[in-house]
Amino acid sequence: MSGQDMVDADGVFTQFYEHLRLPDYFGWNWDALRDCLHDFHWLPAAHILLTIDAAESILQEMNDERRSFYRMLSGAAKYWAAKADLPGQDKVTFRTVLLCDPGMEAALRAQMPD
Repeated sequence: MSGQDMVDADGVFTQFYEHLRLPDYFGWNWDALRDCLHDFHWLPAAHILLTIDAAESILQEMNDERRSFYRMLSGAAKYWAAKADLPGQDKVTFRTVLLCDPGMEAALRAQMPD
């Protein structure tokens, strides 16, 4: 995914919709994105790795929304890591890699949830 195309909420939703092939009923809002990140039934994959380049551009002028977005990604990773193994179901792993200019790494890390 391209962080340069995620300068506002619509850009974030579009990138996720196109790259994760979100279902047509996706609601184009933060709650809907969180719900989709906690239910990948439409994807035939047990391992999901999101890679976002130019991460310093994500919601660049919207600090509160950017922190909420990072919390959402972290929460989805924690959700899938804690989900119990169920018989007959593959264990889903979910990870996100944010790529940025080396000079921006410290600033981005400071915005990440614990």
